[in-house]
Amino acid sequence: MKNRIHMNPILKKELMVGSRSIKMSFAIMGINAFLTLIVILVIISTNAMGGVISYDYSSLSSLFPILGCTECGLISLIVPIITSGSISGERERQTLDIMLTTPVSPLYIAFGKLGSAMMVVMMYMITSIPVMAIAFVLGGMSWFALFGLIAMLLYLGIYVGSVGIFCSSVVKKSVMATILTIAIGVGIIVVTSVIFYAGLAIKAYQANLPGSVVSFSPGAVPLVMMLNPYSPIFDFMLRTMSSASIYDIIEEAGNTSITLGNLYKYWIPVSVILNLFISFGFLKLAARNIAVTRNRKGK
Repeated sequence: MKNRIHMNPILKKELMVGSRSIKMSFAIMGINAFLTLIVILVIISTNAMGGVISYDYSSLSSLFPILGCTECGLISLIVPIITSGSISGERERQTLDIMLTTPVSPLYIAFGKLGSAMMVVMMYMITSIPVMAIAFVLGGMSWFALFGLIAMLLYLGIYVGSVGIFCSSVVKKSVMATILTIAIGVGIIVVTSVIFYAGLAIKAYQANLPGSVVSFSPGAVPLVMMLNPYSPIFDFMLRTMSSASIYDIIEEAGNTSITLGNLYKYWIPVSVILNLFISFGFLKLAARNIAVTRNRKGK
């Protein structure tokens, strides 16, 4: 007898429920229609001269960052909506008590909820590949860049989804969980950016003091931006659209140590790994909150 593939029961349940909903079909149609509209607007904006429409297909390479940023924005908005109701929605439907009576561990529940959200995100991205491919067929971009962008978007979905599940385990209402998820995401971006620019301003001030023998160097200040979940996507865009990277920008700003220089060269993998560890931390916190709820129900 062949062994059956083991699947997380929470993930299996979510997929079965989601596949029966017509909302997903309309959502996929809406997202692809929106992306197609952006492509049409960009193509039209490539100009008409002398009353005869002529297209400069080399300029269509700009579709890559435009569509990439649009996909990032959509994921940053869609994933919180999906995941913020993962636990709080069970409370609202009064099905959380039933879920907690199962032998599934709280961490397994959190992973199942995240997995179901990522399945939806993957479906959105797979169905949008024909639209995204226009930038690669007409704009001259490589297919490696396309699949690299998909990998970056999956990473972003995991990060945002883990924050959404954590907020859903803390807040009782799905709407409040969505707002809290977006607020935490914006807060992380703002805090890392403020610390980064403040650190650079302090170093520049010290270097410009009268009689100072210290030359300006960013040093370890850019490391804080590795905690920004969008920084590896920005670096990926730079590397794809040009030969530059975040490392080149830091190197031009001033001298850095060999250790930090080697670290900045691998900005994408280092930043992604750090943020995935943070995502796992959010899932652990969510599992702890679910475990507390289970213990209360047990009493």
